Amino acid sequence: MIIRRIPALLIALSPLWASTSIFAEMVDSADPVATIDSKLENKQSELQELGSEFDAESSRLQTLRAELSRFQREENELNAKRNRAKSALDKQYNRLLDDPDVDLLSFQQEYQEAWASVKKNQTQILEQEQNITEQEMRLSQIKQKRSRINSELSYLKEQKVEARVKRLDAELRESDVLNTTFKTTCSATMTLGECTNQGKYLTKQRAVNTFKTKLLDSLTEANIAKQNIKGVQLNVFVQESQIIRSGFEGSNSYYTEMQAQLQARPEASAACKLLNVSSRYCLNSASVAKKEKTTTQQSWANITVRSDQYEDRVTINGVNYGSTPIEVVLPKGKHQFTVSKDGYQTYNRMIAINGNDTVWVKLRPNSDI
Repeated sequence: MIIRRIPALLIALSPLWASTSIFAEMVDSADPVATIDSKLENKQSELQELGSEFDAESSRLQTLRAELSRFQREENELNAKRNRAKSALDKQYNRLLDDPDVDLLSFQQEYQEAWASVKKNQTQILEQEQNITEQEMRLSQIKQKRSRINSELSYLKEQKVEARVKRLDAELRESDVLNTTFKTTCSATMTLGECTNQGKYLTKQRAVNTFKTKLLDSLTEANIAKQNIKGVQLNVFVQESQIIRSGFEGSNSYYTEMQAQLQARPEASAACKLLNVSSRYCLNSASVAKKEKTTTQQSWANITVRSDQYEDRVTINGVNYGSTPIEVVLPKGKHQFTVSKDGYQTYNRMIAINGNDTVWVKLRPNSDI
């Protein structure tokens, strides 16, 4: 029996796809992360230029201080030379009292030259001290500017993380319509309805897994997100679905082609976990997500089934999902969970599903063995 239906869901969502594509192009053209990256690059360049300027000015300051030290050493030598010239001149004056023909001119010139050298040295020291003070002020200004730019860099880096989180959170909330096919083998004991339900559920699970893969691949920062995906609840829900074609193909093979609209409603801190950043960046979006949760009824839940045994068999509502661990998407409400393995007592429970949860199963050895 083959069932065919017109893909009305695909037609109905065509305008939505068009508007979504246009919106995506607008977002790409004004990516806030790229804008911040440009600002960061400019600030980094400015900081490097200041670093080079600071090194050059520091080198100049060292040169000025070395010259000051040289002038200060010369000061002692010049003062000593002046004092010697003065002493020599004084002796000549004393000789003049006894010998009026004593020539004082050469001694006077030597003293005048020594005194002029001392004066020049004092001027050089004062000028050098002034140059050093001005140079130290220039270095202080560069330090202040570097400190300001470092503060701006820290702020921009903070902004970039926030922008990355917002961008990823928006990308995670995309929806899509997928055509999914699945071929399952129905046991001889199954009724047509049970076989149909098994095909429907397993096809839906494949659609969810395909959507998750496409969603992660489409992320701007897909590589880092895939590295941190473990333990992150993306909460993929099947909003609408319809069977396009289904029926038996060959011996016990049941083919199902389904068209489904899916959407991810990730946990509040999903973007932070995927980017491996502090959860505080997701606090603002957490309140929004909480509000959405209260206003939007979630009809589907992500369920993980685990047991303490290998090579067991999991059946939910009569549909075989293979061995644990498994992840399935189920509508809210009561579901029959069965976990079995040869040599162990079968776990069989009716469990009420109200939200995302993990079902832990401990299989006990069969007492008859």
